[in-house]
Amino acid sequence: MGFKEKTYELTAKTVIANLAKRNMEGFYCADSKEAVKCALSLMERGAAVAWGGSESVKECGLMEAVKNGDYELIDRSAALAPQEQRALFARTAMSDYYLMGTNAITLDGELVNIDGNGNRLASLIHGPKCVIIIAGMNKVVSDVESAYKRVKTEACQETSLRGYGSVRGLSC
Repeated sequence: MGFKEKTYELTAKTVIANLAKRNMEGFYCADSKEAVKCALSLMERGAAVAWGGSESVKECGLMEAVKNGDYELIDRSAALAPQEQRALFARTAMSDYYLMGTNAITLDGELVNIDGNGNRLASLIHGPKCVIIIAGMNKVVSDVESAYKRVKTEACQETSLRGYGSVRGLSC
């Protein structure tokens, strides 16, 4: 194991321990393939699975695995009309699993998110039976101030930040 991989593993142990203090369970996966396998192992076959449009969930291959697996996918992008979108959001609130990314996560286990229409934050706070957050090591920052900096410079374009609030220190 190289220096970078060992650093990631040790950093992840710190984050996971601090997530546990906030009543959240964390897992460290060495790569995307392992992360998809881990996430799928947490979900029962036939379960209703919704997602928040996360690039991390798509990029690691989890969305493709869910689409091709034995799950009932609640896909918000399938809505063609506002009424359909509202119905899908309602189904999302009652889903068995909600898949999302996070804009940043601190070493202290705080999740920092800015959310354009509130679907991710609403689902994180209340609704689905279980929320699975996919977060690469690139999302880990030292503190909340660094998290806000990451959100502004890496996670969101400046124009998307106007008019939106943020939530920090969420616990499940």
